Amino acid sequence: MSPHHAEVDALNSAPITFAQALEQFVRQFAADARFYHGLTRAGPGSPAWTALRNRGLWLLTSHRVAHFCVRRRNLRSPVWWIARLCKSFGAGFNVLCCRSQLADDCEIDGVAYLSNHGYLLCSALSIGSGSLIHDRCTFGHSVAGGGAGLPAIGKDVWIGPDCVIAGPLTVGDGATVLPGTVLTFSVPPRAVVKGNPARIVRTDFDNSQLRRSLSIVLDVATDN
Repeated sequence: MSPHHAEVDALNSAPITFAQALEQFVRQFAADARFYHGLTRAGPGSPAWTALRNRGLWLLTSHRVAHFCVRRRNLRSPVWWIARLCKSFGAGFNVLCCRSQLADDCEIDGVAYLSNHGYLLCSALSIGSGSLIHDRCTFGHSVAGGGAGLPAIGKDVWIGPDCVIAGPLTVGDGATVLPGTVLTFSVPPRAVVKGNPARIVRTDFDNSQLRRSLSIVLDVATDN
């Protein structure tokens, strides 16, 4: 284990009080709710109302509890046991109500959008802050060729519906994965990929407009 990873593991396993855990959870939930409200742009702006309207936010919140259990495993901590109990309930809740499954060890860095329409199967290593993931997407190991390893999704990535991202690859910051794409190779930052099999159709594309709403774009202008 590298010194960096040892330092991170030591930090994650450090004792945490119930008040500290609750403060962190509430702060992150408020940030997530603001992000969802900015995308949906409907109804009152309170976090409670936003939470009631967005099943993707339910899924994200449940995942944060499960990830806490993985990263801060401490059998002597009452906080961990409370989170573990919530995680047990959340696993079934995600399948029944959110129609999705996320690997507990997937690191979601900062705010992100997980589709309100569900059907997400996610075993990615990580999902970067500001990324939008629409419905009916699958991230995980590559089946063809037995590729070991999991994908890492960068920051500010836009992924349309019906996408498959498989294998030990990286989707670069600001990349765009158009609907129906089957991706098995790494994508550079700000690139646009589409198709089955995927191909890069544009480079240096600014996807910030796509990430300001939940509108689905089927294609973008390609490079000449």
